[in-house]
Amino acid sequence: MNTSDRLLHNGVVAMCPDCRDERLLVPVDAFEYCCTTCDAAVLLFDEAVNTAVRERATA
Repeated sequence: MNTSDRLLHNGVVAMCPDCRDERLLVPVDAFEYCCTTCDAAVLLFDEAVNTAVRERATA
């Protein structure tokens, strides 16, 4: 699997504050994403919270 396929496989559809619409966001870091339309950096707070809850549940 090449890099672009991997990024799109892990992408999420979420609200981009710069575009003011739902866009495809690709992961950059743990909870940081980049809009594929305008290249804005987006922090997905819900993803961070959900991951923390899952980690506590499995510990």
